[in-house]
Amino acid sequence: MKTKYFFIFGSVAITIIGIFIVYTTTLKNENRREQQFRTTLVKREDIIVKVTESGAVEPVTTVKIKSELAGEVKELFVEEGDSVERGDKLALVQQESSQARQVAQAKASLKSAKLNLEEAERNLRRKRELYKKGFIAQKEVEDAEKSYNSNKIQVELAEKQLWLLLGETESIKTEDLASKTLDNIIVRSPISGVVINLNVEEGEMITSGTQAFGGGGTTIMAIADLSKMIVKVDINEVDIGKVKVGQPVQIGFDALKGKVYYGRVKKIAPAGTVKQNIVVYPVEVEILSSAPQRGQEAAPERKLPRERLFAQLSEKQRSLVRQEIQNLRQQGASRLEIRKLMQRRLKEFGVTPAEPPPPQKPVSQFKEGGSEELRLIKPGMTADLDIIVGQAKNVLCLPKEAIIKRGGHTLVMLIKGGETVLQPVITGLEDDIKVEIKEGLKEGDKVVVSAPGLQPQSSDGFKHLGGPPPPR
Repeated sequence: MKTKYFFIFGSVAITIIGIFIVYTTTLKNENRREQQFRTTLVKREDIIVKVTESGAVEPVTTVKIKSELAGEVKELFVEEGDSVERGDKLALVQQESSQARQVAQAKASLKSAKLNLEEAERNLRRKRELYKKGFIAQKEVEDAEKSYNSNKIQVELAEKQLWLLLGETESIKTEDLASKTLDNIIVRSPISGVVINLNVEEGEMITSGTQAFGGGGTTIMAIADLSKMIVKVDINEVDIGKVKVGQPVQIGFDALKGKVYYGRVKKIAPAGTVKQNIVVYPVEVEILSSAPQRGQEAAPERKLPRERLFAQLSEKQRSLVRQEIQNLRQQGASRLEIRKLMQRRLKEFGVTPAEPPPPQKPVSQFKEGGSEELRLIKPGMTADLDIIVGQAKNVLCLPKEAIIKRGGHTLVMLIKGGETVLQPVITGLEDDIKVEIKEGLKEGDKVVVSAPGLQPQSSDGFKHLGGPPPPR
């Protein structure tokens, strides 16, 4: 009898243990399957495609200042960081001996030419007076006029030669020829800007900027127009096809944390260069402002204050609007269609939404002098660039993991009627995370994101959708 009871209790225990093992295994398999079978809904989102690179800031215009003649820097009128206007004095250079002789010869030639001109002018006046009195023939007057004009040309030539030696832009006064003021050269600024580099000290000897050897002479200083700045960046050959002139750019600087500047692609080099075994194309990005330009950043979507407006409706009216919105969502309606329905119903019920704020005026481009924030940007700064090569607002999107490439087709695994079917789609823009869906799906569709080894239950998923059989 005891044996019989022992056998019964043992059988029951074994059955319970077996059921527990089967349940645990099934639960684990279900959990594993649930982990493998991850789904998502097709949603409307914004997508922005960027090419990200780093570059260095440079002024658009930089001029290296050199002296026309060699000599000693006797005096500097500016320091690094000083603002100068075109024509301002930059440095005083005393000529070296050989060039001083050339200047002396040019001064003597000019002085002699002026004396000859004065003599020819006196002779012409005398001849004209004698001709009026009938003492000489007209030909003598004509010869005197010819001599006067010839001497006038000689003065202009001698003066120009002296200008070229001294680098002067104004006419040489007669009294200066007898003084030593022309022995020193005044170097003037050819542009308005800021002195960004000062390369010499007072007392230092410099070479002429017109000589063909020695690197073209000593650079005294460099002046840059800081009102217009660019970022020079190298784009590799993989991304250069996406970059176009005029595309908007967001710019950040390591030295200016938390500030975002805006610009546009100004120039793309037609030929690439090899750097570190990679073909790159030099690109120039113009810095425009510290605020987005028109077309660079879309205005944020204005949302109706729905909670505040719905509070003005009766309970019956609110239920009606909510039901209609729910029906539209099930039909795959866009946000714009839902917004139009809300506006129409609110108007019918006598509720008028508040007037939207007036649109902001487009920010003007960076002008000379610029804002204080733009003046913080200095030549040589490292800039991080996000070149906006494509963007779309409020479009259907899916994670990139949901896209299947098979046999030249682009597919997704759509959950439809409790089954998984392969659905062909047409994609658009894509970033590192998501892909734009142009055709093939509607908002709210459920799609498998990752399902390793999972095969669609319907082998003729394309047939249901009127398409070709699924590629294998």
